[in-house]
Amino acid sequence: MSTTSAPTPLTDRPILRRPRAGHCTMTAMPPCAEIASTICMEFIPAPALALLEREWRDLEQRSDGSFFMSWSWIGCWLRALSADVDLRLLRAMAGGRTVGLGLFAHRSTRRHGIIHVNRLCLNSTGDDHSDSIWVECNGLLLDRQMGDSLLPRMLDHLLSVDRSWDELVMEGVSVVPSWSPAGARGLRPSILTQPNYQVDLAAVRARGGYLELLGSETRAHIRRSGREYQKLGVVTVRAAADSNAATASLAALKALHQPYWIARGKPGAFASPYFEEFHDRLVQTAFARGEIQLLAIEVDSRPLGYLYNFVHRGHVYNYQSGFDYQLCEKHNRPGLVSHARAVEFNAACGHSVYDFLGGADPYKRALGTRVSSMSWVVLQRPRWRFKLEDALRTTRRWLAARRPSPRAAASRAS
Repeated sequence: MSTTSAPTPLTDRPILRRPRAGHCTMTAMPPCAEIASTICMEFIPAPALALLEREWRDLEQRSDGSFFMSWSWIGCWLRALSADVDLRLLRAMAGGRTVGLGLFAHRSTRRHGIIHVNRLCLNSTGDDHSDSIWVECNGLLLDRQMGDSLLPRMLDHLLSVDRSWDELVMEGVSVVPSWSPAGARGLRPSILTQPNYQVDLAAVRARGGYLELLGSETRAHIRRSGREYQKLGVVTVRAAADSNAATASLAALKALHQPYWIARGKPGAFASPYFEEFHDRLVQTAFARGEIQLLAIEVDSRPLGYLYNFVHRGHVYNYQSGFDYQLCEKHNRPGLVSHARAVEFNAACGHSVYDFLGGADPYKRALGTRVSSMSWVVLQRPRWRFKLEDALRTTRRWLAARRPSPRAAASRAS
């Protein structure tokens, strides 16, 4: 998959059934109980981008999906993909309009050199290069009036209508779906769950400040660091005023982010040109809608750190960061201070949640005031190839356990 040339748009992708004219209007919805028994579903090749955008945006207004399920993210992702990605659309309709949507990439891969697996990936491709943008708070886009029953019904349809896939992959989902006994017979789920730490910004406003909601050790670190930075000047928060300023701040963030991680033997998020191109496009397209927030935390106009956030319906998602760890010699905690200032900034803006996204990093535990969860789900059909894969893994572990350690081998040689 090429990431250096402009991808072919989706305008030539086939569509098997065009949305009815009523799909993209905002007519009144019948009560859920009256239409639940008349839901129609289909799993088809992804329609042309313009058609999908109208349908997706209409449903988005009637859903409670995250920023990662908004058209701002999804549309940018689709435009970044190469034309050879096999995209499919799972659609649920009721009462003459769309009530559920999900995009899946079908990908064939070979593991261990011999295990051929057909995968369906929700809002991702199954390719590490394309998935370097790391989707979280993921899921199907669902009409909020349909309640909790629509998700398992849509997945049951996916299980029954398409037998070509071996694995269903749903990365970073906020809700782990359940499957009916009929649809789930013989299926093997693998679920990795991570904490999702957040800050309740209404509680920050009610308390009159953020630090008093934190543990005593975290408060002490932030206050000591703040005093050190104040010796150099006033600590301020500056939000990018337009998309060009936001792009410049993102470049400055990268300049701090990459050396820090490379020095620790990691490639850094911006090592992938695909990642950088995707986010440059996302900033340029979504900033005008108020969905991109790039904050510069400065000490007397010198950058202490940059925070790259998404803002969606009052929910602020902290996606990426870059900090200057050379600003002072002691009590130097630019990350803690920057996030604390960003929390207070967003509380003052009237937002509802500051979200650190998935992971058990110590700074997230220290700064969060509440925690939920996020899960990475793989659902496997009962295939002989997975039994073979299990046997290969067992054999590999057995061989590794019997292999002598370097110290033992050296002692024998002597």
